[in-house]
Amino acid sequence: MKIQQLKNLPKMKYIRIGFYEDFKGEDSILISVDIYGLLELETVFDRLSKGEEKIDMKDLKLIDMRYQIPLLLCLTEIDEGFIKVNNHYEWRLTSKKWDEFHQKAIMLYRNSDKGHQYLDSDSIEKNDFQTILSLDEYQIEFWEKFSKNFS
Repeated sequence: MKIQQLKNLPKMKYIRIGFYEDFKGEDSILISVDIYGLLELETVFDRLSKGEEKIDMKDLKLIDMRYQIPLLLCLTEIDEGFIKVNNHYEWRLTSKKWDEFHQKAIMLYRNSDKGHQYLDSDSIEKNDFQTILSLDEYQIEFWEKFSKNFS
């Protein structure tokens, strides 16, 4: 990261997650982060790629509890993607796919101070949600206006 980028870092640190109907062409999960949130997610993706079996998003330091959903990240034998299970959501992926997402997170902050990556699971069933990881594109005003809860 460039020295100038470090000097201009925002004081708010966050990871926000929401569901949006017909967002970017289909029903989507939006994961919105600042640089600090992106770095925490990058670490989480790396841990999963190296064999950690489950991580509950509510346990992350930078999760914004106002804008989040009940979500468990799971290491699995096949890529099932982001799916609803009873009253919560699970993101079920192989270590190879978690590593791919880890690399995409790294590319996002190395190539720009703003932007997004589509985290496609390539699930066989094709019944999972489109998932978008966004760095500094959606500020708090967006979340206050358009946020919806899963229920």
